[in-house]
Order: sequence, then C-alpha cells, then structure tokens
Amino acid sequence: MNRNKEQIFQSLSELNLTADVEHVRDVKEIAKAGIMGSPGLMINGEVVAVGKVPGKEKLKSMLQKES
Repeated sequence: MNRNKEQIFQSLSELNLTADVEHVRDVKEIAKAGIMGSPGLMINGEVVAVGKVPGKEKLKSMLQKES
C-alpha cells in the first residue's frame, strides 16, 4: 500500500469512520475530475487537494467535516 493511501486509512481508523476508498490511475478519469496534478484527493466527489495529500491532522479535519 502506498504511503498516501496508508495515511488515509489510518486517519479514517482513528476517527472511527468508514469510507469507500478508490485509487484511480486512469489519466482521463483523473482529468475529468478536474485534478491536474498528482496526487489528488477527492472527498464526497469534491477535489480537496492536488499535488500532495494533506498532513494527517489536516486530513482528519477534512474527513470529519465531510462525515
């Protein structure tokens, strides 16, 4: 598992949240979502980060906001 995905799962676990996590690799699908840098992060269909996955505390805050 890559580091970014691992960080997302750890954050979900610490918040006791469940989620469907999908790692999209298809460039056309990524562009269609409006993500023009890698990695990109979407929560509930909204692009929340491009170019890097936020730090753990910021990520947890984003996940809590959207839960």
